[in-house]
Amino acid sequence: MNQQYSTIVKEIIAELESRNPFPPLSPTEEWSSRLTARLENYSLGDLFDGFAVTDSEFGECVKSGLLLWNDALDSSHKIVQNIGTKTGNYWHAIMHRRENDYSNAKYWFGRVGKHPIYFELHCYALELSRTEQLEEYTNILESNGEWNAVQFVDWCQAASNSEDRVEAFLKQLQLKELKLLIDFSCKNALI
Repeated sequence: MNQQYSTIVKEIIAELESRNPFPPLSPTEEWSSRLTARLENYSLGDLFDGFAVTDSEFGECVKSGLLLWNDALDSSHKIVQNIGTKTGNYWHAIMHRRENDYSNAKYWFGRVGKHPIYFELHCYALELSRTEQLEEYTNILESNGEWNAVQFVDWCQAASNSEDRVEAFLKQLQLKELKLLIDFSCKNALI
């Protein structure tokens, strides 16, 4: 976890990490309406409590990401739809993927291009696929040689017809993606 998280961000992340099971690939409702209301009411100054936010777009990405982790898709979308950066587009793409708007998610991932978190996400996905003995996914990840966000959209779309262990694998990847992107957004908000 990023050492530069404010006390409030750390508290929210701890609450979100207490979820069991993992966040769904396609939520039908927010996990905690109380947490959504809390996040919606925070200014960036409140959220980053004591830290100087030097890039407000990245700060808004953190807020949007926390809302997305809480399955508050509409609230997340209201923020991120106005952020045209690579990272803002990434959050936008995840939101559409989670609402089952797969073609729109692919469009936004196309606007992302290669993102700095892709390398670590690919390494994690490859290791997890090996650990879970999901040979088909391991082979694809090895063949790609790098993270393919559009491929992940396809996997999430097909998950409704997948075995439970495949869906569990995808949920773990999604959670890692959320955490990496929140960390990246936070670091860049405070540079």
